[in-house]
Amino acid sequence: MKYIFILIFLITYCSWGLELGYTTSSPLWTHLTYMFQHSGIMHLTINSVAFIIVFHGLQKILNVWTIVILMLLCGFAASFLSMYDIPTVGASSMIYAMIGLDIGLTLFCRQIRIANTRRYLLFLFCLVFTLLVSLLKQNSNFFIHLYSLILGVIVSLPLSSRKG
Repeated sequence: MKYIFILIFLITYCSWGLELGYTTSSPLWTHLTYMFQHSGIMHLTINSVAFIIVFHGLQKILNVWTIVILMLLCGFAASFLSMYDIPTVGASSMIYAMIGLDIGLTLFCRQIRIANTRRYLLFLFCLVFTLLVSLLKQNSNFFIHLYSLILGVIVSLPLSSRKG
């Protein structure tokens, strides 16, 4: 499934422009399509690699369709909390939502066991670093990242009693 998303990212990138991104005045459907478009080849590449890695990790604990539905819902909802006049595009919201799911399932629900505390702390440090970079980078929508992460943690909480 994760590779189908990457294929969709590639097709979308090659076929459409930033009109798929959402703004303060864009149509409702752009709050879904923005997640599949990217602003450049480097943006597409970094998000695709991150998407594969994070999705792969979550597949070990959650059903694929649960991941897909929750990351899309979190990205969709977060888009209404962080609107700007310039278009927002990218799969980052889905990635941060999946990271939020992982953090929620690890720290709050205890569904995922931390095998190496140092590595997990390094992961959290890198997460904070990427959020700070997003905050300082003017063409990045920091709040979509932050809200997607928070929503991912929130939606993970009811999953604590479920397996797969």
